[in-house]
Amino acid sequence: QPHALQPVTLADAPTEMAPMLAALNALFARIGALMEAERRFTADAAHELRTPIAAIRVQAQVALAESDDARRRHALEATLAGCDRAAWLVDQLLTLSRLEAGAAPAAAALDLGALVRKVVAELAPQALQKSQTVELDAADACTVQGDATLLSVVVRNLVDNAIRYSPLHATVRMAAFQRGSQ
Repeated sequence: QPHALQPVTLADAPTEMAPMLAALNALFARIGALMEAERRFTADAAHELRTPIAAIRVQAQVALAESDDARRRHALEATLAGCDRAAWLVDQLLTLSRLEAGAAPAAAALDLGALVRKVVAELAPQALQKSQTVELDAADACTVQGDATLLSVVVRNLVDNAIRYSPLHATVRMAAFQRGSQ
């Protein structure tokens, strides 16, 4: 059967075939693990995307039903923000999928301070909408080994959560510095 990935066992197989059978069975195990990861990814993606898509739909319905221009504009802006959140979520899910498939990029030296400054600058408008202050203490030379894309996802999640779950007028403090070799 095409989806049959059970190990091949031959009781009467010559000893010369043992390495080939072991390699074939290892291949079947890897294929099975990849198929299971793909099933989990699909289920997780569907679950994670339900909420933002439902929110986008509600905002679009509000905009359609609204006769007041200011309220319609507000609903449409919320719809666009929901689309941005859904796109961000899709990007994260795709990154996760690539990592689960073993496609993690090689680590390289990069400036964590510069990366944090860039992410904070991108998310600053979100903080301003909540009248929050963002303070950043990022060393000029804060070299780490890693992947810029993956570290950006981590820093973006941290900053986004800090802004999103802090109250109005809060101060969000971010720091990136080197202490010894860390």
